[in-house]
Amino acid sequence: MKTAMDYERKAGRMPEDVSTQNLGYDILSTDSAGRERYIEVKARSVSGGVTLTRNEWVTAEQLASDYFLYVILNARTEPELYIIENPAEQTHPQVQYSISLKEIEEKGVKVQQ
Repeated sequence: MKTAMDYERKAGRMPEDVSTQNLGYDILSTDSAGRERYIEVKARSVSGGVTLTRNEWVTAEQLASDYFLYVILNARTEPELYIIENPAEQTHPQVQYSISLKEIEEKGVKVQQ
């Protein structure tokens, strides 16, 4: 969460941690114009795919291009942030809405920090 929140602040947005509210996303981030970004954060201690819950996936479908999946690989050592906008349209999940490492790397934009 820290990596994602830090990135949002650096991008000039105001992130709010809503992860305990079961909304289908972890962060509600607002820019200076009032546009909202709904962010689900998934972290892996090393590399690998991630799994979204049914609630997260349905929310991603509903919010479309306003929904972002932030995947943090190597979270314990050298965090690498990948951002996938509209993952419901951009990815092809397998069982339980799992998004493979290959798709994270191909569809996500790796953020240099």
